[in-house]
Amino acid sequence: AGGGLGREHALAMAAEGAAVVVNDLGGARDGSGGGGAAMADQVVDLIKAAGGEAAPNYDNVSTVEGGQGILQSAIDAYGQADILINNAGLGSSKLLIEMEDDEWNRVIDVTLNGTMRMTRYMMKVMKARGQGGVIVNNASVLGWRAQKEQAHYAAAKAGVMALTRCAALEAAEFNVRINAVAPSIVLHPM
Repeated sequence: AGGGLGREHALAMAAEGAAVVVNDLGGARDGSGGGGAAMADQVVDLIKAAGGEAAPNYDNVSTVEGGQGILQSAIDAYGQADILINNAGLGSSKLLIEMEDDEWNRVIDVTLNGTMRMTRYMMKVMKARGQGGVIVNNASVLGWRAQKEQAHYAAAKAGVMALTRCAALEAAEFNVRINAVAPSIVLHPM
């Protein structure tokens, strides 16, 4: 949540009184991750300067351990987790015919698989706790609209939409609401 929509989500949640854990694509402090640590720290500083509660997290959402670490850091810092906003996403512009598997996989791993892992972990925590909760997944208009050079991103976001619909049916049984938002073009540091 160091930039773009994630940053705005974090700031808005804090302004409404939520204690926020801020993660930005697993940007490890040593520079080995996505480079988001400094951006995550800046958002935490902004929230604290405004009188809110926030803690940074530097785990990588595209790994099993990283996804669990993000959620665990919220529980460790604040005792529970009530709301999850899945905003992690990567994209680039490349014709499908020229795209290498590693570029495709990187976008799918963060954008779709990361959202699935975080949703799954949060559903388990919320079901065990028995107090309900909310999960919001950030999709995109590209989930149903075609755009040249965006096959990997569009496929990932369409997957987020389908994942959200299916997970929402399952989670409704234990009073967890899961929705997706599908913004269009947003000005973003990337």
